Amino acid sequence: MEAIRIDVHEIIDGDPVPSDWDGFLTHRNDTKRFFRVNISAREPAPLNNVIHAIHENPLVVERCLDPDSVSGVYIYNDMLSLQLPIAQDWQDSVHSKLSILCFPNVLVTICINAQTECSKNLLDNLASVSNRPPGTEGMLFSLLDSIVDHASELTLKARLRVEQLETDMQQIVDEEQLGRHILALKRAAAHFEMALEAKHRTLMALLSLDTRLIDLARIREPLHDVVAHVEHSLRYIERVEDHLGELDRHFLLLLQDRTNNRLRLLTIISAIFMPLTLIAGIYGMNFHDMPELSWHYGYAAVLLTMLSLALGLIWYFHHKGWFH
Repeated sequence: MEAIRIDVHEIIDGDPVPSDWDGFLTHRNDTKRFFRVNISAREPAPLNNVIHAIHENPLVVERCLDPDSVSGVYIYNDMLSLQLPIAQDWQDSVHSKLSILCFPNVLVTICINAQTECSKNLLDNLASVSNRPPGTEGMLFSLLDSIVDHASELTLKARLRVEQLETDMQQIVDEEQLGRHILALKRAAAHFEMALEAKHRTLMALLSLDTRLIDLARIREPLHDVVAHVEHSLRYIERVEDHLGELDRHFLLLLQDRTNNRLRLLTIISAIFMPLTLIAGIYGMNFHDMPELSWHYGYAAVLLTMLSLALGLIWYFHHKGWFH
């Protein structure tokens, strides 16, 4: 079990007291004792036996380990199960999957693809248990509220990052690197929005649930506030995506403008040297029946003509505003 981290706490008088896995398995059926268990792993495979020890239903194990099952509320004989994604950073390409198993006296969280900070945040949530309604529903509400608050903070960070990108675009930067960065931020914002939508689906399903396993009526009203926070974050991240789209279009216009400037410079150079090349080509033929080749001032006259023509073309392009 080296690849798995298991933290067990018994809730005594509203305060979390550290316990152990064996003690939890021994006393978990004692309805007078409340437990909070957090299980985290980088890979789902090692969790099979651990989840089976918590609940023998193979559907529970399958749903907890399925990486594609990231939202929903499910009821089993003696347990309520919730699935939702959580993120440590809004730019993460892969979000950790959190499964919440609610028994009448036990709340279990199973975090797959978890980072150390993710597990720490779930454990820090225990400190607020005493301020919530007692029982499993109180621990559940405290956990969901903490997850949604963290998502709101990440949404604000996304906005600040996009505003910083807008400032960076006003400076001279590597165009190729800037283009890749905008694309990466758009992809991250889309993934983060999908994670918020998954949270919203799970919370809405929980609000409409009617079960005797836990007393959801005690937390239904504050859960409405949690759902409102998720909806606010969704609207916020949609505005961030719109802003990124505007920056992307502005970036493409900048690229087009810079390309036009380069083509304009090449056009000016070509327009100046084409007639000069023509003159040099004509007199470079050195035919015997070209009397001007024997002129004493022919060389100077041709150079003066070429210089006058070049200056005239430069004045013409300047007058037309091509150098602006």
